[in-house]
Amino acid sequence: MADRRIHSLLSATALALWLALLPGCTRAGVIDPGGPPGGSRPERLEWCGMLELPDRMPDGQPLGGLSELAFDPKSNLLYMLSDRARLYRARPHFDDQQQLSRLELLDSTPLRDHSGQPLEMPWADSESMVLTEDEHGEKALLVGFERRHRLQRFTLEGKPLGEAIVPSALEGARYNGSLEALVNHPGHGIIAGLEFASDGMADNESRLFALDGRQWRWQRQSSNSGLTAMAPLNDDILMLERDFKVGRPLIISLRRARITNASPDSIIPGNTIARLASDENWRLDNFEGLTQIGPQRYLMVSDDNFSWLQRSLLGCFDVPDDAGKGA
Repeated sequence: MADRRIHSLLSATALALWLALLPGCTRAGVIDPGGPPGGSRPERLEWCGMLELPDRMPDGQPLGGLSELAFDPKSNLLYMLSDRARLYRARPHFDDQQQLSRLELLDSTPLRDHSGQPLEMPWADSESMVLTEDEHGEKALLVGFERRHRLQRFTLEGKPLGEAIVPSALEGARYNGSLEALVNHPGHGIIAGLEFASDGMADNESRLFALDGRQWRWQRQSSNSGLTAMAPLNDDILMLERDFKVGRPLIISLRRARITNASPDSIIPGNTIARLASDENWRLDNFEGLTQIGPQRYLMVSDDNFSWLQRSLLGCFDVPDDAGKGA
């Protein structure tokens, strides 16, 4: 009996690997985000759809490792960043009920260095991104990198603009736990968030900093919970945290950071809007990317690590104005 079970497991594993390697072979399409049995939805999110993305682009280029999103409402283009320094362009589509119905995949390009060559590790660990626009209407992407901690501006075609930015706030950042989150806040401008604590900080704190030198501290849910993305939420910031440890449920938290009146170097107050746990039947994966696409509407994406055991999920949800505003 034991030998038969082992044989079945090996056969299933081999089949899954074989399917994962086939071009165009995918489980892509509209899926249910899940939730607690009986339809109980205590969280303050209003879901507007979820997609499982294919593992390849239409031209055969692998699609995966998605670590961040940026949306351009003027062109209705979604920029998706891989943590292997590759930029994908897509266009989200919604049905008559304003539910996310499909993602039109367009093209992709590598992020390049000043000599025109694609970035390679350890310089290619791109984890965060925001879309910027200058006074002349020129758009660019600001990308945050781990391992070789830095910020770098790129054209929408992946070409570097100017020199890398290395703020002093990155001193003491973890080798693989730093620039996971960026937001272009309407009142504070560009703010970066580190995934985990830097040297000298409490284990459950993350440093937030603006490019003008201002810094704040954010208290995460726990020392095991990492800050992976940020997006504007009216005058505040929507924070995405991921808590994963082998042998325990995966927990994805969406929290409101009330930064408007926060003084520099202070702990920013915040409240949890939603806590999604894998043992409560939520359809979750390694969510790392977040972007605002409407006044209350957001897209959230997961990093599949290019593993057939994981999935690239694109979730859509609305956040009510008063969510997370409590004391």
